[in-house]
Amino acid sequence: MVQKQLKAEKSKARAVSSFVLGLGFWIPLLNFILGALAVYHGMKALRNIKNEPKKYSGKAFAVTGIILGCLVYFLYLVGIGMCLYGFRDVCSNIGLEFLNK
Repeated sequence: MVQKQLKAEKSKARAVSSFVLGLGFWIPLLNFILGALAVYHGMKALRNIKNEPKKYSGKAFAVTGIILGCLVYFLYLVGIGMCLYGFRDVCSNIGLEFLNK
């Protein structure tokens, strides 16, 4: 009887979840939560990949998820900076009209 050796597949679930959550950067209001979760899962995935490379994979997904998660906060900072600099249209579009009064 021939026994088949099953090749253990590497898990990249956390890295893919980071990427999928990072794709939510364009959803208003939810993007703050999804961005933070994307960064968290991406960092945990990278730590798992570094510590146990035979068990975990998906470094590209994890890094992309982290970048997309950080993009949310970067774009909000740019928007707030533009609002404080005097772009009234930006203030009204992101809901910060009170900063320009």
